[in-house]
Amino acid sequence: MAVITGNVTRDPELRYTPSGTAVCSFGVATNHSIKKDDQWTDVPTFHNIVVWGKQAEYISGVIKKGMRISLTGRIDNRQYDAKDGTKRYISEIIADTVVPFTNKPSAEGSSEEAPTGDNTPPTESETATTEDKVEDIVIPDEMPF
Repeated sequence: MAVITGNVTRDPELRYTPSGTAVCSFGVATNHSIKKDDQWTDVPTFHNIVVWGKQAEYISGVIKKGMRISLTGRIDNRQYDAKDGTKRYISEIIADTVVPFTNKPSAEGSSEEAPTGDNTPPTESETATTEDKVEDIVIPDEMPF
């Protein structure tokens, strides 16, 4: 299971499979620090995130580019054939939970991160299983990256 906290790099794109299942995709950037020549530098890592079912619909209305979020999910690697006939490979995090955060002033005047929104995301039992989703995936001719 992957657990990451980072910033959303692109607004979520909500689509529907031919059978009507919602799927939302967006990007998240995380940072890690490395020391080079006695100086620390932040190095970004970019992740492709996919959310399915009712949670996808919820997330598409709540998450925006630049927001800080935390999520849990599993890493999925797959391949597809591009228009030119070459094989392309992609790694994605299939998210189980996504929690958006925002800076809200506390009583002492400092900022603390807190979840946003009044709605709670759907539970796992309200979303389709991964096996149900796989047969509905439509792979585009060219991936946008």
